Amino acid sequence: MIILEKIRQLYPQLTKSQRRLADFLVTSYQEAAFMTASRLAHRLAVNEATVTRFAQRLGYAGYPELMQDIQSVVRQELKAKYEPAAAPGTPDPFFLTLNSEVKSLQQAISYVAPDQARGALDMLRAAERVYVLGQGLALPLARLLAASLRSLGMRAECVPADPPGFALFLGEIDESSAVVGIAVGFVAVIEGTETANALKIAMQQGAHTLAISGSPISPCAQSAELAISLPTEDLFVWPSVTATAALIDVLVQSLAAQDPGGLRGRVERIIQAQETILAKRRR
Repeated sequence: MIILEKIRQLYPQLTKSQRRLADFLVTSYQEAAFMTASRLAHRLAVNEATVTRFAQRLGYAGYPELMQDIQSVVRQELKAKYEPAAAPGTPDPFFLTLNSEVKSLQQAISYVAPDQARGALDMLRAAERVYVLGQGLALPLARLLAASLRSLGMRAECVPADPPGFALFLGEIDESSAVVGIAVGFVAVIEGTETANALKIAMQQGAHTLAISGSPISPCAQSAELAISLPTEDLFVWPSVTATAALIDVLVQSLAAQDPGGLRGRVERIIQAQETILAKRRR
């Protein structure tokens, strides 16, 4: 969603009242989608003029143009909501959750702007080395991304986001590096704090940074040069990793598609190496 990226970029520069509006749009944009400027102002106890200035601060001509963007996203989500994937038999917790996961993936399409996707791919492709950070639920995803990039022949590794672990890699991180921080769901604020701090330090050393987070105003997203946010909290009682895992796969598949011949050659060399090792074991 382009508006989420605009909010992420401008959030540190917003006034206290504007941040209140930004917070509400990030967490409750479906509720805000069809509010008038006066109703939204009353709901958040701010002046109506503040609402208009906030819209203009985000680059819109006025409040109606801001609402048009939000409403288009909500309409896409409603369409996905009322066209659920077919589930066999009567409603069952397993299939209800499965349908919710499908919806979260459908919504993810509207959250990622084309320039964000291109920027993430360009950053990873240009980096001489990629460091991936994650804590808590995000740690296995960080390991997955690092391992997947290595399978493409890229120099990538999962780095501990805690201060002692990350400090070991500071001497290697420079302007030729890309550092990716991952924070999942509504626990991202708690579990992503050290990841966010690591991203800040990496930027200070000249590295390019990418955040994959559940909110554009999470510490992780606010600390990165580029962020992709995939909110899913309203669909689940526990943080879902489906959209994040799918995004990781899409990034890897997109990078692989840019050099299919080279990847096939790499796979063939790996297979040959495995066959050689197995042959030696049989002797």
